[in-house]
Amino acid sequence: MGSQFEFTCDKCGYRVQVVGGKGYGMVAVVETMVCRSCRELVDVLVGRYGKEGPTGDPDYDARLGLCPKCRGRDVSAWGEPRRCPKCGGRMIRGRLVALWD
Repeated sequence: MGSQFEFTCDKCGYRVQVVGGKGYGMVAVVETMVCRSCRELVDVLVGRYGKEGPTGDPDYDARLGLCPKCRGRDVSAWGEPRRCPKCGGRMIRGRLVALWD
């Protein structure tokens, strides 16, 4: 079961609900990434059934690595330090907002 948290920038107040790393549900595997096209933090589909990478299903695999907001592919892992994609401030993890499968 995956968990999603609220993250808030301590500088500009940008707020987002994401996993905050890698998340594994019953089907989907996601990773929080920065989309350079839309400057958002997003949970990007990276695999299925607990494994990362292509699945062999062309319809599913076409969605791997896509930003769910703008459908762009200019995404990169959101590593340490956890910076705001809007202003570069520090993102603080807040409350648990969702559990997902």
